Amino acid sequence: MYFKFVDAEVECVSFQYNDTENIFEMKDKENKVICEYYPLLNLDAEYNPRDFEYYLLRNDREDYSENSIYQVYASKERIGWIFPIQALMSRQHDYVKNKFFLRYAYVASCWLLENINCYNQKFSEIVVLSDFYDDTSTILVLDKENTKKINNFQLEDYTVSLYQKGYSYSEKGNLYSTIEKANKRINLQPISRELRNIKYIHTLFEKEVPKNQEAFAKFHTYYQIIEILISVVFEDKFKKFVAQLTSNKGSLFDKRDDLGNMVLEKQRVKWLFSNYVEISGEDVAILNDCCKKLLQLNGKKTCSTMAENLYSVRCLLVHNMYILNNESHELLKDLDNAFIDVLMDMLLTFNTKREGMEEWCAITP
Repeated sequence: MYFKFVDAEVECVSFQYNDTENIFEMKDKENKVICEYYPLLNLDAEYNPRDFEYYLLRNDREDYSENSIYQVYASKERIGWIFPIQALMSRQHDYVKNKFFLRYAYVASCWLLENINCYNQKFSEIVVLSDFYDDTSTILVLDKENTKKINNFQLEDYTVSLYQKGYSYSEKGNLYSTIEKANKRINLQPISRELRNIKYIHTLFEKEVPKNQEAFAKFHTYYQIIEILISVVFEDKFKKFVAQLTSNKGSLFDKRDDLGNMVLEKQRVKWLFSNYVEISGEDVAILNDCCKKLLQLNGKKTCSTMAENLYSVRCLLVHNMYILNNESHELLKDLDNAFIDVLMDMLLTFNTKREGMEEWCAITP
C-alpha cells in the first residue's frame, strides 16, 4: 500500500484490520495511524487476502444492482464470488448477514485498500472507498486453491462467458444482450479448447467488443471473429484433405473441386455454421430475420440459410455501405445485438471434431 493526500505530507504505507472494532487503520512509516476506514458491513476476517486473486470489472446494466451478488462456478467448482463494490458500502441487500459473503467482502476490502490510487483527494481522517473507486465497478474474487482444481485454469478463457453474463473488463459491460437474471450463482464456461491459443479473441472481448461504437464499426469488430473461425475451418479442412490424399493418392483429380471450395469465404462461413458450432435455434432465427430485413430494405436477394444471409450483409456493408439510409442503420443496430449473442455461443461450442462426426453420421445407415 502507498498513497498520499494532495494537501498533507503524511504517507500511508500500510494498514491493519482491527476485528474487535471492525476498523481498518491506515498507518505511516512510523506505524502511526493516519486515517481509518469504517466498513458498513460486519466483516469476517476468516480468510487470508493473499489466497485470492482480484479483478475489477464493469456491469452498468439497468437490471444490475447492489444486490447482484453471486457465487461463481466453473467446471462444477465454486471458484469465487462476484459483486458490485457498492455492495460493500450498503446494508440494503440480501447478503448482509451471509458469513461466506462477509469473508469475501473482507478480503475484497483489503485488496481495494491495498491498491488505492490517490490523485486529487484531500486529507480526511475517514477513508471512503467511493472517493477512490467508481461505485459502479464490480469486483471478481477468485479462490486460488479452488481454481487450481481446474486443469490449466486461465481467467482469460472465461472472458467471453463473463461478457455473456453481462461483465466486461472495460467500458460498461454487455448492455446489448438479453440476459437471464442469475439466481445466487453464475456458471462460467471456457472458450472452446481449440481457440484458447488465439489470444486476440480475449483482446477483442477485453477492449473492443464492449465499446459503444457506431453500428457499422461494431459489425466490423464482430465479423473479425467470423474471420478467425473460418481460418480455423480452413486449416481443419485442409488437414483432412491432405490426409485423404495420403490414404488415396489417386483421388487428387476427383477432389480438385473440394480444394477450390476451401478458399471461398462464403463456403467456409456455411461450413462454420452448419458443421462446427452449436447455436440456439432462437438466436439463429433472430439474427436471420435481421439479416433478411436489412437485405430486403436495400434491394438485395435473400438466401435460405442464416449463414448465407449474414455473408450477404457483410458484402453489402463492405461494397455498398454508401446506399444505406437511416432505417438501415437502425436495423443494423438490432442485427449487431443479435450477432454478438450468436458469436458468443459459437466461441464456446466450436469443435472441429463435430464436423467429422456429422460427416460420419451422414454416411452411416
